[in-house]
Amino acid sequence: MKVDGNGKAAVLTDEQLDQLLDAAPAPNHRCLWAIQRWTAARVSEALSLQWRAVDGGVVTFKRRTTKTRRTKQVDIGQRLAVELNRYREAWRKAYGRDPKPGDYLFPARSSMKETMTRQAADLALRSTLAGLAIPGASTHSFRRSLATNAMRRGCSLKAIQRVTGHKSLEGLGEYLDVSGSEVLSVIEG
Repeated sequence: MKVDGNGKAAVLTDEQLDQLLDAAPAPNHRCLWAIQRWTAARVSEALSLQWRAVDGGVVTFKRRTTKTRRTKQVDIGQRLAVELNRYREAWRKAYGRDPKPGDYLFPARSSMKETMTRQAADLALRSTLAGLAIPGASTHSFRRSLATNAMRRGCSLKAIQRVTGHKSLEGLGEYLDVSGSEVLSVIEG
């Protein structure tokens, strides 16, 4: 768990993730966190999305915005589809028009031509986490939580790797949180 910016981001339960979305300070934060939650996107990847990237039933992260420099596509599940539709309506109300394909999902407060900053996204998340008394979490908790919770549900590591976009299973392994009881069950069968 992270302490004073050191260590790995906490893995959150589905209940904590639901609480976090419900406590989001604004629709843009809720949608940002939903995208991160159900696509394992890094915050910078999610912030760079334009509306065209969430069409056609998939979220497309362009290679220039990913750490691996490879395009990543993740299917939009039912819960994320609901969040995106809800946010599209909030976006429409906030800006007085339908979003265009080239518009950013998360524009900066001061300019539609720039995205919300990582710092602004981080500040909103940290403030919300503090209000919920959830320690050790950060913007990276969404990636670790998706990977770990999927592993605990019995999903294959290859399937998890495909969603997270890790180049190797070794790299994915760093994201997986394993409890003492899980290690003991491996040893004792």
